Amino acid sequence: MRAWLAAAVIKLFQTRDELSFRNIRGNLWPALLAFPLAVIMGNLRYYDHGFAFIGFRSSQLMFFLLGLGHLTLAFTPRRFIIPLLRLAALASAVLLPFLIFLPAGLAQYVLYMVFKYFNGLCAACAFYLFCFVLNNVERLAGLALIQLYYGFYYATRSIFPAVHAAGETPVGLVVMAVFLTAVFSFRAKQQSGQSLEMNTGGDGRGSGVPFVFGLGVVHYMIMSMSNYIDWTEHSISNLAFGLGTVLSIVLVIIIQLLKGRNALYIWLMFLVFTLFGLAALLYDTPISVNSGSFAYGLGDSLGFIILYYLCAGAVKRSRSLRMFRLYCLVYFVEHFIISGFFSFYFFTYDGPDKALAFGIVLVLVCLCLLFMPLIQKKLFDADWTDGLYLRDMEGYSRPLAKTEEINDRDRLNLTPREKEIFTMLLEGISPKEIAFTLKVSYDTVCFHQKNLYRKLGIQSRMELFARYSSAQKIKSV
Repeated sequence: MRAWLAAAVIKLFQTRDELSFRNIRGNLWPALLAFPLAVIMGNLRYYDHGFAFIGFRSSQLMFFLLGLGHLTLAFTPRRFIIPLLRLAALASAVLLPFLIFLPAGLAQYVLYMVFKYFNGLCAACAFYLFCFVLNNVERLAGLALIQLYYGFYYATRSIFPAVHAAGETPVGLVVMAVFLTAVFSFRAKQQSGQSLEMNTGGDGRGSGVPFVFGLGVVHYMIMSMSNYIDWTEHSISNLAFGLGTVLSIVLVIIIQLLKGRNALYIWLMFLVFTLFGLAALLYDTPISVNSGSFAYGLGDSLGFIILYYLCAGAVKRSRSLRMFRLYCLVYFVEHFIISGFFSFYFFTYDGPDKALAFGIVLVLVCLCLLFMPLIQKKLFDADWTDGLYLRDMEGYSRPLAKTEEINDRDRLNLTPREKEIFTMLLEGISPKEIAFTLKVSYDTVCFHQKNLYRKLGIQSRMELFARYSSAQKIKSV
């Protein structure tokens, strides 16, 4: 057991896959921390003053201001995004002491709403860096940091209330100080004078962004249903919920980093665990409350990580600032329109019970499963790697051109990565060598090789050579 664990840890740092800890770039720590700290900062300062305005509770109005912050960025020119991030961070820092020391009341509530607007603006601007500057493993690290905070927050909420009191005062000030440091330390140009890669000149076609955003809306609706349930001290276990959140980080590391599986596994786990958790929470026995809270925390965290991971990856893959603006608009729709509808309905009709929440989530999960083949084809089978590509290697330019001819002639409809695998297999290169050359995991190569064989209607490399390159010799796999 100890030897296996040591080997797994070593693999996280030694693999040439783009999903490797060794590919976290230390000089980009400001871009890596900006988005997680913006999310954590917003959660540290949470108030429900008990006010109501035209059918909306004060807690719901907070979501409106977050949405407005993202909507602002949807219409901000690119050159103003970083300055706007710094301006919003300064405004948040100025407001924070007032929120800490002002007594609860209307004045504090108004300042809190302004704070939430700037917090939404900070999160949107930071997510811009999160998309276009970071690679896959850096984004996973940032999302794991957010969920690690939430796991600690919920696991210790009931046991150590003093920790949360400290979190709202001195810890909040420390987090804000680190956030400001990260925001003002980020440089679009490195010390060498070269600009960081922030390619936003694409049109976004074929990027899969709309499908990611569609899944994001489904995820938000599922999470919203649970937010409007009147949870009590005995209806959910904060400790079990927090432990489930922490476990989600471990599962993501195993599935994405160690095994190199595609994101479909995590999305399905999110659906299953969330549904199971809500079903168990329908009952009030100690076993059902603890198991339901654990499963729900696990599903909630898995959904958050994989949705933001896919969203950022799709936006970067699109190389389109327009797609990023679309993300801001979708975020606004979720927090202003969808959330507003739920809030108004449940406030007017005395809130939902657990059975209603479970029923709606069950319908949403069934719809996801019904459209899973389409979603898998358009989204989960896409290549999200930030590794090397065969077109960038001079020695493979001619073989790759021949593959392009075959693909067009036989109408194979191969993806870019499948074309590369096809080319290198015909060159007699083994899957392990392909993985090393392209800086992807061996499992990733096998995944694309399986899809390639399915499209070609073959079962082995022998058939591949017999059909397309019988003159070449096959190297041992």
